[in-house]
Amino acid sequence: MIKQPIKVVTILLCLCTVPSLSSAKPSPVITKLVPNGWKILSSSEGDLNKDNRADVAMIIEKLKTDVIVKADDGEAIHNNPRKLLVFLKQNTGYQLVTENTTIPVAEAENSCVEDPLAETDGVTINRGILSLNFSYFMSCGGWEWPRHAYTFRWQNNDFQLIGFDYSSFYRNSGEMTHKSYNFSTSKLKEIVGDNMFEGGQPKTKWTTFKNDQTFTLDNVNFDDFYGQFKD
Repeated sequence: MIKQPIKVVTILLCLCTVPSLSSAKPSPVITKLVPNGWKILSSSEGDLNKDNRADVAMIIEKLKTDVIVKADDGEAIHNNPRKLLVFLKQNTGYQLVTENTTIPVAEAENSCVEDPLAETDGVTINRGILSLNFSYFMSCGGWEWPRHAYTFRWQNNDFQLIGFDYSSFYRNSGEMTHKSYNFSTSKLKEIVGDNMFEGGQPKTKWTTFKNDQTFTLDNVNFDDFYGQFKD
């Protein structure tokens, strides 16, 4: 019983020291695409539409906030607007095909959630798949640490959501859950009963979920996807 708290603290320290975002410096090609008054938080290059050209995706943040909001200590919170930009490479240069302005800000008013991008890879392109990852670590008000992962593919002349993964870890009990939604098959894979501290007895359950919406990079609300998507 004496050793268990030490085990918990050790694991949490390891989780909390994960490097934030990618430390790789964006290429000159990417930096030239950034609008004036904005900076890059995360970026990636790769072929998204199977034309053997390197396309570009980036999450950017405005250098100045639109509305100054102060916390209880009088300090302004870091609520600078963020957005996702996706460019497809053309013969004449890069064409902006998607702009999503629902990327969560670093600090929300009256919230204990740390920067949702701080413990993630942000946006990545791999084998034609565009992925976005968010982490919702709470410094107060709750023990749960949820993570959201979105997977998009270029099809039907749009970036359609083909997968959404929700994983959760309770820092006090070690309880873990994972839900993986496949929007191509309307199948939900759910893993329950696992425990980071004790191992547990994980069980996998497959079900079908209601899938009567077509989510794309243009209409997905990353700031409140659960409110938008009802399974």
